[in-house]
Amino acid sequence: MMSMAIVMAGHDVRAHDDVSALDTGGAGYFYVGLDYSPAFSKIRDFSIRESNGETKAVYPYLKDGKSVKLESHKFDWNTPDPRIGFKDNMLVAMEGSVGYGIGGARVELEIGYERFKTKGIRDSGSKEDEADTVYLLAKELAYDVVTGQTDYLAAALAKTSGKDFVQFAKAVEISHPNIDGKVCRTKKVHSGNEKYNIYGAASEMGNSNKAVVALCGGKGATSISGGNAGTAYASAPEFLKDFAGKTLGGGERNWPTSTEKATENADGPKPVQNDNAKAVAKDLVQELTPEEKTIVAGLLAKTIEGGEVVEIRAVSSTSVMVNACYDLLSEVLGVVPYACVGLGGNFVGVVDGHITPKLAYRLKAGLSYQLSPEISAFVGGFYHRVVGDGVYDDLPAQLP
Repeated sequence: MMSMAIVMAGHDVRAHDDVSALDTGGAGYFYVGLDYSPAFSKIRDFSIRESNGETKAVYPYLKDGKSVKLESHKFDWNTPDPRIGFKDNMLVAMEGSVGYGIGGARVELEIGYERFKTKGIRDSGSKEDEADTVYLLAKELAYDVVTGQTDYLAAALAKTSGKDFVQFAKAVEISHPNIDGKVCRTKKVHSGNEKYNIYGAASEMGNSNKAVVALCGGKGATSISGGNAGTAYASAPEFLKDFAGKTLGGGERNWPTSTEKATENADGPKPVQNDNAKAVAKDLVQELTPEEKTIVAGLLAKTIEGGEVVEIRAVSSTSVMVNACYDLLSEVLGVVPYACVGLGGNFVGVVDGHITPKLAYRLKAGLSYQLSPEISAFVGGFYHRVVGDGVYDDLPAQLP
């Protein structure tokens, strides 16, 4: 959403037929005009969101070359919802008009083009940084991990499918095994030995001969006297990859809530609604460094919830206006004051290749000086505003 107003100063040259407007005596005349109009941007409250409301925050994307890849280290996760500003339009600032006048009254058709380039959050005013024109629309999971909101993250994880979570766990295992080793780490059965809880399809702890858990990082039995390593207990800690492979399987069981063997789990953790989702969320928030959280956020966006990437290089506007003007004609004054009011439309481009029509109006005033019976020079300024709700829907986005 944005509100767009444009303040302009213009220098204009107009040519009309070989009769001066001062000497027409009521006769009509046609004219054409060319206007150089540097524009000062007043684009305010610019924001980007998915139309379905799933966007939780917008993060600037650090772009390398021409490719856009969803890689967590390329986002500035410390700058959510940056203020997106736009530069003034000083170079591409030409307008043209054709009109018809009778005496001091004129009606004209005016066509103009403005382009306001994105400043970028790191724009210093000296060298343009194109990297800041690309933004990630992050959803719930990525946002909650980075901001450390355990409860919200747990609730969001509980809504995901077990299959999707297993894909996320596999991505962590392959790309960042150090993070895998910090999540869903099993506990020692007893501090005096090297026996650990082992992941299985259901929690099973009873008679001191098994230490099988189906809860992420779960603990129950404090000792084990029987059973074999690898089936009844583990001889080393198990992690997220083991939880996903042994407990969740393909994602069809134990997500988001664990299960137990009811008659053989006297000492084990009891299933509580969404307990696995809550345990995973706790580890992702409490056990990882800020840098590791940004990596996890990127993997969650890539494997589970997706994340649209939008490039905002500039806001462009092609205006088509019908202006009603009046010239205060006088034989005494060396210059002729004029004023115009116009109504028409703007064709606004926010993302390259996507144009949205909007209603607009224009007010302008200035002075003209007649160089010859055929040519007059004008100097003045005008205020141009695009009206409406400021919403630009269905903008194209790149998917990771």
